[in-house]
Amino acid sequence: MKVYVDLILILNFIIDFLILITISIILRRNAKLKRILLSTLVGTLSILVLFFNMNNFVLFIFKLALSILLVLIAFGYKDIKYFFNNILYFYTTSILLGGFLYYLNIQIGYKKIGLTFINNNIKLNFLVVVIFSPFILYIYIRQIKELKLFYSNRKKVNVYLDDMIIELNGYVDTGNTLIEPYSGKYVIIAHNKKIDDYSKVNNYILVPYKTLNYEGIIKCIVPKCVYIDGVGLKYDVVVGISESKIKMDGIDCLLNILMEGRIWKYLNY
Repeated sequence: MKVYVDLILILNFIIDFLILITISIILRRNAKLKRILLSTLVGTLSILVLFFNMNNFVLFIFKLALSILLVLIAFGYKDIKYFFNNILYFYTTSILLGGFLYYLNIQIGYKKIGLTFINNNIKLNFLVVVIFSPFILYIYIRQIKELKLFYSNRKKVNVYLDDMIIELNGYVDTGNTLIEPYSGKYVIIAHNKKIDDYSKVNNYILVPYKTLNYEGIIKCIVPKCVYIDGVGLKYDVVVGISESKIKMDGIDCLLNILMEGRIWKYLNY
């Protein structure tokens, strides 16, 4: 079997570089390009060691030490948490990319006949790897950013009423800037059966609202206070009752982005 060392080195350089760049973007390390290139070069040249005979244990130790060295060269060392986060994402990104390329190779290299998969001797092309690797890592970066945005703006909310406490999962909504015009209280929007039932037997107020395409009136209850995780107790809040379910996973309350007299920090991750 022919082994093209130059292609192996080039491919390894590209893959290592993409992995380190991905980590820098996701964790916002702002690593200098020359450090990432140096780390990539060390990882690329070290691949030549794998052509020597090693038992599995020695090979495992070598790869572990190499990954630590690459991360330290690229991002340095600040504290143990910083270091372990870098290592964690290094392996997570490597496994994700490696798993995707392996799956792609299986799809290309095997054909299905009934319940049997037969090798058709087609190998994953070098150019295919180069083209698809940045694409899959780009998708990975976007998904991680969206997840971080979602969970960083997710807040635990407790609504204190006369004789009960209603627990909600809130989300800081940049589109909710609604203010009750008479008292100046902030309006948070909730979809919750207990709150809806409470409004049917207790006093409520009507607050006008206007969006780009709609305008109307929303029914609101006035709680004793509202507790928001990371903010504390708020007394200048009314709870608007949404008739339709909030279309966000696990969220039943949209918080007002203008609360505390300031714009909440967005993209806080």
